[in-house]
Amino acid sequence: MCISGRTREWARAKPSIFNYLGRNFMPYTFLGTGLMFMGAAPHLALDDAPLAIDLVSLPMFLLGAPIVLISMIHWPLFLSPPWYRRWYARGGRMANNAPLWDPPDARNQPYRG
Repeated sequence: MCISGRTREWARAKPSIFNYLGRNFMPYTFLGTGLMFMGAAPHLALDDAPLAIDLVSLPMFLLGAPIVLISMIHWPLFLSPPWYRRWYARGGRMANNAPLWDPPDARNQPYRG
């Protein structure tokens, strides 16, 4: 829900010890952590996981690991959702009052950043 834009308050959350720059990357860290847990869970629950589970869980874990590592340092803006890029272009940063919702005419404008 956070990345899709249904809830957007996370974008301007107050800085924490995990935020090094002017943007909040926590939903991406949670996404990667969830993928890693989903990839590791079958191996923690089953002593001898079948090959079909290995073929699904290993790529999930391997996809989640770089997402966590990248998002803890810096998440590239071009990988962010369009609503986030538009908000950032309007001056949105953590702990500021830039409106999170697009003006009616800005939704059809391409991102130039």
